[in-house]
Amino acid sequence: MITLRKIVPSLQSVIADTISGTIDGSNQVFYTSYGYRTDHITVYYNGQALHPNYDFIQTGSGEITLIYITPTSGDNLRASYELNASSYNPNIKGIESVVLESTSHTITFNTTFPDANYNLSVDLVTSDENPSIYSSVVGSKTVNGFTVFFSGVIDTGNYTLEWQVFR
Repeated sequence: MITLRKIVPSLQSVIADTISGTIDGSNQVFYTSYGYRTDHITVYYNGQALHPNYDFIQTGSGEITLIYITPTSGDNLRASYELNASSYNPNIKGIESVVLESTSHTITFNTTFPDANYNLSVDLVTSDENPSIYSSVVGSKTVNGFTVFFSGVIDTGNYTLEWQVFR
């Protein structure tokens, strides 16, 4: 069996990523991809480290608010932080069979999220001895679920999608 895996952070990881939010010259609230441990985050504005409580406030486990900076187009906001274990929810996961001859598969959650700002781990798994190899991409995320698109038509009924959501 061949299992294709996407690497996801462990619970004790230090994460470095781009902060999301509207960069329009007036917004000062931005979000990390994962929740961070309080006082274990460094925010970078155009490569320069910002200082907590002077340059930004930690306004939530995955949220920061800049105090005097209002980024505009072309500005770069990044963060380095320690992952907050509570942002990892192992209960939001599933395994679903992929339909023979399909080119996509939609996952629908049992619950609705407040927004589509979640991260995913999605693995396409098969028990075939000589499997076809498909690349896949998540083409749409909504508050209710997501759709995975495959690089070709699935040629056997032995493929499953194993997925997990990280908030």
